[in-house]
Amino acid sequence: MIDAKFQLMLSHEDQFSDDFFEWLPNNEHIYDAFSFETMKIIRKGYQHYSGRTILEVLRHHSALSEQGIWKLNNNHTPYLCRLFALMNPRFAEIFEYRTVKKPKLRLEK
Repeated sequence: MIDAKFQLMLSHEDQFSDDFFEWLPNNEHIYDAFSFETMKIIRKGYQHYSGRTILEVLRHHSALSEQGIWKLNNNHTPYLCRLFALMNPRFAEIFEYRTVKKPKLRLEK
């Protein structure tokens, strides 16, 4: 499934940081958990919700897990939200979005 996500991200690459592109392949399970929790919120009837709150729920669940704590970077939250919206266009309005200022690569200085 990562290929479908990457293809979608590549067709909207201006909405994602280079860091997120590098991070996702090793952390697809985090996106999947984020998506799962978001769908639970939608099924409860919410039309708007906070991606940061969902990330904090994931942080809490991973802290209680015997599999270990996930390292969750708050900077990835907007990109998780954007990817969710692209993967689930019917529910794209669940999150609010701000203009992305894509950080320059370190080599472009």
